[in-house]
Amino acid sequence: MSVINLSKKYNFSGFVYWFLALACFLSGLYLSKISWLHAEWFSRSGCLVVVLGIWSSIGVVLHEKIISRRANWIRNKELRQLKARSLDDSEIALGIDQVNADHDQRLSLAIQDLRMSIGVLEMSLLISGTLVWGFGDLIVQAILL
Repeated sequence: MSVINLSKKYNFSGFVYWFLALACFLSGLYLSKISWLHAEWFSRSGCLVVVLGIWSSIGVVLHEKIISRRANWIRNKELRQLKARSLDDSEIALGIDQVNADHDQRLSLAIQDLRMSIGVLEMSLLISGTLVWGFGDLIVQAILL
């Protein structure tokens, strides 16, 4: 049974999202420290991180479609190879059942792996962004004292 691998590019994007989140947090902290426009910016940076978390969840939907297409391509290739062999009808029927069972298992494992890896990214961005958004003003006051 072929395995559908998650691309390294998508794993790299988790680092990019966290780099952007940290850049937002540090920029917000700096702008709050210098009181730019006489406003508190650290809390607003939490809002931007929440938006990054939501944006990363949109990527999951697109990546699920890519995984589904890969799994369907592998299944279709295996079905073509099965039909190319000279087998009788009962062996072909058993082969088709096996290919479909492998497809279902392959697809569910790949999507489960994707949801686990990306779910952690989404939740960490959403939780940290929400906490900073809600309590950023208190954090800035504690740091600046």
